[in-house]
Amino acid sequence: MTLKSVERKPELRNGHIPAGHIPKPIVMPDYLAKYPAIQTNEMRDRYKAVFNDQFAEYKELSVEVHAVLKKFDELDALLRQLPHHPECIYEQERLSKVLQEYKKKKNDPAFLEKKERCEYLKNKLSHIKQQIQHYDKVMNWNVET
Repeated sequence: MTLKSVERKPELRNGHIPAGHIPKPIVMPDYLAKYPAIQTNEMRDRYKAVFNDQFAEYKELSVEVHAVLKKFDELDALLRQLPHHPECIYEQERLSKVLQEYKKKKNDPAFLEKKERCEYLKNKLSHIKQQIQHYDKVMNWNVET
């Protein structure tokens, strides 16, 4: 996976900016600054150690998060098959409680935190791997010349 630098031009807006508008900050992930281009074999070894250490955590989280997401997809499919307006008041109440519980579980802070951590680790590990591959490629070019 390679990332290309894309030059973005500022967005021009017609009219005025509404009062109270707060621009959305651009948040740079910490690993971009913490893991710059590799300069030495020692740096490469440190990056590789971090990668190996955190890859285990990522794998474990990824399996857990993807299992839950798969279950949510299955439940979404089942919910779409249920009648939207049950005839019996008891069924309406029961369906309403099930939907509330489902939404609660889908928005569970612990699950959302795990999902976010998993995505963060995926991007961080991808960045570190890219830095290692780039360094290896540069070193191989220097050896061949």
